[in-house]
Amino acid sequence: MKKSIAKLCVALLAIAAAPVLLGCGTMGRRVPPSTVAVSGFGVVRAQPDTVRMDILLRYTAATTRRAQEEVNGMVRQAMEILQDAGVEDRNIATMMLRFSPEYDWGQQGRRFLGQRAEQAISFTIDDIDSGGRASGNVSDIIDRLIGINGIELQGMHFSVRNTAELHYRARELAYRDALEKARQYAGLSGQRIVRAITVAEEGGVMAVPRQTRAAGQVMFAADAMPVAAEAATMLPAGEVEIFARILVEFLVR
Repeated sequence: MKKSIAKLCVALLAIAAAPVLLGCGTMGRRVPPSTVAVSGFGVVRAQPDTVRMDILLRYTAATTRRAQEEVNGMVRQAMEILQDAGVEDRNIATMMLRFSPEYDWGQQGRRFLGQRAEQAISFTIDDIDSGGRASGNVSDIIDRLIGINGIELQGMHFSVRNTAELHYRARELAYRDALEKARQYAGLSGQRIVRAITVAEEGGVMAVPRQTRAAGQVMFAADAMPVAAEAATMLPAGEVEIFARILVEFLVR
């Protein structure tokens, strides 16, 4: 009799526990929502309105003081040219000042040539024209800088000064691109887009030159020769690309 009662109790306990076990199984599990994750890319092109130039002034003499005096004179010439052209002082900065010995290496070993002084200057010219070419003012500045013996152009970079509106448009295009992709994937799977769940920028919004022109290391002519009108420096500016890349996850049903 006691064994029968014990068996009955075990059976009742099993029946009572069954709903709990079912609730912990597949039937009670919450099914995660369906999502689709895609990337979006947007790019906006604009013509540059600003150019930055980096020049190096150097001279080698018997002593460091003599070399520096010559470089100081070259810097004064460059500053006068930039100021006459309307470049503001706030847009002109010294990037490097260096003194070092200079040697000639030959079969007989090292031969001392003198002391070298160098000064690198960076300056920015705003409001170049919007016709796809640098303004005549930029060309005039370069043509006048050529008259400084020993000057070196180390780099030139065209850019857009105010990019806030261009960045906004690039983000908008990137989101539209992502939404179009997500709608296609949802349609292929027999679903539709409900809303965006997450949006993340990949590397932020960037502005880069579409093509690099007149950049790199270029030595100016050493002789101070007058520049004929037809020989004036030509500066195609190309375009600047402002782009945004994003990752978006959409809820679909």
